[in-house]
Amino acid sequence: MSLNDPNQNQLEQVNNPQPAKNQPEQSSNNSNPNSNSKQDINGGGINNDKKTEEQIKNEQIRQEYEMSIEYVNSIRQEIELTTPLISNELPISELLEEYKSNKEYSSSVKDVVNKYKYIRKVRRDGNCFYRSFIYRIFEYICIKNNKNLYDHMMNKLKESKDLITRNGYDWTFIEDFYNIFYTEFHHCFNSLETSGASVRDYLDNLFSDKEKGNYLIYFIRFCISAFLKENMFLYEVYVDGPYESWITREVEAIDHEADQIQIMACVNYFDIGVRIEYLNPYKNEVMKFPEDKPDDQIFITVLFTPGHYDLLYS
Repeated sequence: MSLNDPNQNQLEQVNNPQPAKNQPEQSSNNSNPNSNSKQDINGGGINNDKKTEEQIKNEQIRQEYEMSIEYVNSIRQEIELTTPLISNELPISELLEEYKSNKEYSSSVKDVVNKYKYIRKVRRDGNCFYRSFIYRIFEYICIKNNKNLYDHMMNKLKESKDLITRNGYDWTFIEDFYNIFYTEFHHCFNSLETSGASVRDYLDNLFSDKEKGNYLIYFIRFCISAFLKENMFLYEVYVDGPYESWITREVEAIDHEADQIQIMACVNYFDIGVRIEYLNPYKNEVMKFPEDKPDDQIFITVLFTPGHYDLLYS
């Protein structure tokens, strides 16, 4: 959005008038008695009505833009003050309380409540899917001691450098994100018994740390971005506008929500299934990625409400 005055060049000419060529110098006594009615304050003889109208319009645009930024920032501040990055496990009955006055969702909420025991709320900050995905992976390897998943993820981490660099990213920029992810992931599985802290406390403290949490999310975002670039032929049909610009804007940028394309790329690169319970009016819908993955395999299950994901537990 440009807030520049489109009449700037004209205004500079008014403020710095140039003498006309081959014109006799006018006497100061020959002034037009009506000239003051349409001259600007600098005496340039320019109609001031249009300039003032443009200035008012631009000022309104600027004020509306600043107000929108302030409003978004105030919402973010309120969310940060009132909502943890990720909550403790809560009884699934919390959903009944949350939607008790919304009859449109009554039947779909009851369906979800009958299928799951717990819900873990995730902050609404645009990173909710990525935070849910990473937390559940850490939970599987820390709490459930899933060695197969740990080995699988370690292989993916080792492959990630080649994936990221061959798709045009500077590894020196990504390396810090990688190091945090690798270090915490390795420590979470191998070293917790020597730290004196419980596994659950460690995990919750890690994901309550906004800086470290964002580093984990940044790393996942760049893995997905590189995977999307490398497999453009699979995904570009679903994207409006320039493909790489969309990746920069919608995948790399922190605080931007994950839509179905990002989720499909996440599933396909990390080879970890995702099951989504879509909470719709009157009837919920379930989708799983990939569709042909056996149900007894690992799935990260999330509840989708418009623009947001929370974790679900059976």
